[in-house]
Amino acid sequence: MGSIKKQIVWLFILISVTLIGTIYGAMRMELARNIMPINTTMTQQMVDDRGNQIDSWFGERLSELRLLANLSEKHSGTRQQLFSETKTLTEFDKHNYVSIRLVSRNGISYSDSYPSFSVRHRSYYREMQRSPQRAYTVSNLLTSKEDHQSIVIILYRLVRPLPDHTTYVAAAIPLAKVEALAHDLSIYDGTGMLLGSDTDSPQINPQKELLLTTKLDRLPRWKVNYVVQKRELRENTQQLIRLLLIIILVVIALLGLLLILLLRRIVRPIENLTRTMNKIQSGGHDIRATNEGPQEIRVLATTFNQTLDRVYENETKYREATIQVLQAQIQPHFLYNTLDTIQWQILGGDTDMAVTMIENLSVFFRKGLNHGCEFTTLRDEIIHVQSYFKIQAIRFPKLQHLSIDIDDALMDQVVMHFILQPLVENAINHGLRESLATHSELRINGVLLSPTRLRLTVINNGQPMPAELVQKLNDGSYHAGKNSYGIYNIRHRLQLIYNGQARLEFSSTRQRTTVRVTLPLVEESIECGGEK
Repeated sequence: MGSIKKQIVWLFILISVTLIGTIYGAMRMELARNIMPINTTMTQQMVDDRGNQIDSWFGERLSELRLLANLSEKHSGTRQQLFSETKTLTEFDKHNYVSIRLVSRNGISYSDSYPSFSVRHRSYYREMQRSPQRAYTVSNLLTSKEDHQSIVIILYRLVRPLPDHTTYVAAAIPLAKVEALAHDLSIYDGTGMLLGSDTDSPQINPQKELLLTTKLDRLPRWKVNYVVQKRELRENTQQLIRLLLIIILVVIALLGLLLILLLRRIVRPIENLTRTMNKIQSGGHDIRATNEGPQEIRVLATTFNQTLDRVYENETKYREATIQVLQAQIQPHFLYNTLDTIQWQILGGDTDMAVTMIENLSVFFRKGLNHGCEFTTLRDEIIHVQSYFKIQAIRFPKLQHLSIDIDDALMDQVVMHFILQPLVENAINHGLRESLATHSELRINGVLLSPTRLRLTVINNGQPMPAELVQKLNDGSYHAGKNSYGIYNIRHRLQLIYNGQARLEFSSTRQRTTVRVTLPLVEESIECGGEK
C-alpha cells in the first residue's frame, strides 16, 4: 500500500480517467447506435452495388460460354469446328477474353494457334472431375501463358463431349475489367485475394476498421470485401467529441487545484505522521509524533504517542515472557530420564559417568535459564548445545559425533538466546534417532556472510524430512502442537527481536537435513536486571 498522498493522487487519476472514458464511451455508444449504422448501411449498399456489377459482368461471360457448350448438343462436330465458334466470340468480344481453349477429358488444353499443355494437376480441373454434375468452375488467380497478364479461367462443361473427347471450354478472362469495376475493393475467391491485396484474407484492426463484404451469386465462393476506416463513418461527430473532451479537461484541471489544496492542508500532516511511524518501526524507540495540522490530526498524534508508550511497555514484558515459555518447554521426561540414567549409573558403580552427567545437566540448565536474558554470546549458546548433546549421547549411544565449526573470533558475538538448542533437539529426535544409519553425524557451522550478517547452520545425516513438511516449516504454516513449539517460538522471536531482518530456512535431501539461521549482527549488552 502506498502513501496517503499517492493513494489520493491515484484515486484522482482513476476518477479522471473513468470520467473521460465513461463520457467518451457513451458518445461512442451513441455513434454506434445511430450515426454509424446509417453510414455503415450506405457504405454496404455501395459494396453491394459493386458486387452486383461484377456479378453481372461474370454472368454475361457465363451466358456466352453456355451458348458454346450447348453447340455440342445441337450438332456433333469436330474440335476444329468448335474452335471456329470460339474464335468468333473472342474476336467479337476481344476485351473480355484473352483466349478460349478446349480441354479434353484427360486434361489436355488445346488451342488453334498456341501449343497444347496439360491442366490435369490444376485445382479447377480436378474440381470439375470430382463434381460431374457441376456446369462450371472458376480458377484462382493465374498468369496467362499467351500474353502474361493476370487472368482467371472459367472451365465450362460441354453439354455433350465431342467425339474426340473434348469435354470442356476453358475461357481465360482478363481481370482488367473486374479491377475497373472493383476500384478500391478487394475480391476474395475462396483461396486467395485476386485484387486489392496479396494476403489470403483482409487484415484489419477491429478498433479502427470495419470489414464490409458481399457475395457474388454466380461465383458462390467469391466475395467482394471493402475495409473502411471507422473514423470515416463518424467524421461528422468528431468535432463534437473534441469539444466535449476539452470541457472535461477543464473540469478535471479545477478538481486538480482542489486536490493540491487538500494535500497541503490534510494529507501533508498525515504523511509526516506516517514517516514518523516508519522511523519507529525501523527501531527508533525514542521518536514520537509531532502535534501539527488540523485538530483531528493533532488528536491522532497524541493518541498515537500514548499508545506507543504502552506498546513498548507490553513488548518488553512479552519478550521476557517468550523466553520463559520456551524454557518451560523443556519436557519433563527429559529431566526424569536423565535423573533415572544418573541413578542407574550410581547403582551400577559408574560414579564417574554419573558425575559427568550431573555436570552436563547443571551446565544445561544454567546456560538454558541464562538469568532470564533474551541475549547471550555464541560461545554460551554452543556450550548449552554441547551439554545437551552429551546427555543425549549417553542415553542414546547411536549419537556418535557433534562437530562445531565456528571461528573463535565469532564466539563472543551476541545472539538471541535459545536459538540453537531447539534446532539440535529437533535434529536428534526427528532425524538421527529415526534414521536406520549406524553412523550419525551432527554439525554446527557459523560463518560471516557480510560485515553485518551472521549465518548459523545445523546439519544432520538422519531421516530426511518430506518436501511438504519442509515447505510448511519455511512458510511458517507448520503447527503440530507441542512438537513444533520450539521451531515456532524461534521463528516468532527472530521476527520480534530482529525486526524481520533474520531468516530461518529448512532444506532436506536424502543425504542430509539442513537448518540455516541468518542473523544481523547487533551491538547488545547481555547483562540482565535492568542494567546495560
